[in-house]
Amino acid sequence: MVPGLTEEPAWPALRAHLLTLSAATGEHPLLQLQTVATDREVDTSVDKAAVLDWRLEGLDLHHPGPLPWLPGIPPSLHNHPEWGPYLAQRSQLVTDLADQVRDQAARDTTPPVWAPPDSAQISPATLGDVAVWRATTGVSPQDRRPTGPELPQSTANLWQRRLDQQVQQHRKDPHAVGAKEAQASFRGPTPDRREFGRYGPAPSSPPGRAR
Repeated sequence: MVPGLTEEPAWPALRAHLLTLSAATGEHPLLQLQTVATDREVDTSVDKAAVLDWRLEGLDLHHPGPLPWLPGIPPSLHNHPEWGPYLAQRSQLVTDLADQVRDQAARDTTPPVWAPPDSAQISPATLGDVAVWRATTGVSPQDRRPTGPELPQSTANLWQRRLDQQVQQHRKDPHAVGAKEAQASFRGPTPDRREFGRYGPAPSSPPGRAR
């Protein structure tokens, strides 16, 4: 299908990604690989496996996760008697933390460091969406770019661009919708960002560990 693919540096990552997608969708890994390999040419790439792995991220939207750019729990794990409830609690924890970040951003009377001079034109919904993005991706509090440095992952990058567009759009139209309203079309001072880094205290111990 793609000559020399298994010799590429990123082949182990691509192989793992294919197996994960196969477990989530029930489709054979070769079908997933064929989908991204025939999307457009890949022969001129320095690392063909890395390019195909990047493209695979666009197929991860079958099961939406707790945040627009995160994948959901694969059905095979969601239905697992032990891992299913545990992962569902972790997913809900991310959702709850995101809501806390949005609520605090809405209550904050000080414009964020990234806000332009006319930040009053930016809706509370967009301010909250950007606050959640910055908290979850670890954007430096001193970074004046709304969404910080560009991320390479395709799904996250798409959402990052959408947020940047929202900020620009709200400077022109303060009645534009926020990310919660836009998420359907995308798919088909805030709390310490370290809260997202560790996802807070575990709601319960993972299966197989001491409780």
